[in-house]
Amino acid sequence: MHNTIDIFKGSEYYSNLLDSFTQNNIIDIKSNTLPISEAIFFHICKMKYAGWRQRINFKRSRKHSLSEFFQDIIAFYLKASLPQDYNVILEYKINKIQPDILIEKDGKFIFIIEIKTTIGWERPNYKEDEPFKIMNNRIEKLSETFDISKENIIYIFEDHGNVTKYFSNFFWNKDNNKSKGRPTEYPYSIIFPLFNSTDPYYWKHEKGFKRDSEYIELSDEQIINKSKNNIVTPFEEIIKLIEKI
Repeated sequence: MHNTIDIFKGSEYYSNLLDSFTQNNIIDIKSNTLPISEAIFFHICKMKYAGWRQRINFKRSRKHSLSEFFQDIIAFYLKASLPQDYNVILEYKINKIQPDILIEKDGKFIFIIEIKTTIGWERPNYKEDEPFKIMNNRIEKLSETFDISKENIIYIFEDHGNVTKYFSNFFWNKDNNKSKGRPTEYPYSIIFPLFNSTDPYYWKHEKGFKRDSEYIELSDEQIINKSKNNIVTPFEEIIKLIEKI
């Protein structure tokens, strides 16, 4: 192979990465040695850690977005966890309405999951009478288009802390760094933030540490240990919610 091609391995690694999503792995939740939530945290954290290293070593000022990979990782673990009569479909469009993840059973659409790493332009405006108006309109359209009850449409957020402090307070207790459990007030009741603090770049580091010019050495075991105390919503709860339908 020509050296100009061979010196870059990215296309091969990228091919392997995408192929890894199509592995037909089945998970028995009851016999899991590591909860699915912690496994997802591990992969997201490790990918962000790789991005941090690249920013330093490759002199890249702005980090890569992982939003689509986060969506695919969620879909991968849904496929691996749900019984085989459930079908997990990504980015299926009807009449210009395109949910992130659509779940089908017995030939009928039964559940929709919208995936957010950051809420972006859908950020709630608490100065308005209806702070979540954009989200509510989206749910209305999804429900009508796919003939799915609004109760079976949920949002998965990667992190509780990318919206506002007021929003975060519904899910995470900053005084003891623990999850508050599921809120009952709408729309927080249909929003499922999975994690706290998935990016090692933002972790608390020693005084004088310059995160924009250096990175910490981080082992897989350290990431796994970090995951145990930073689960906001166990992924297993979402699986149980889907299986009730």
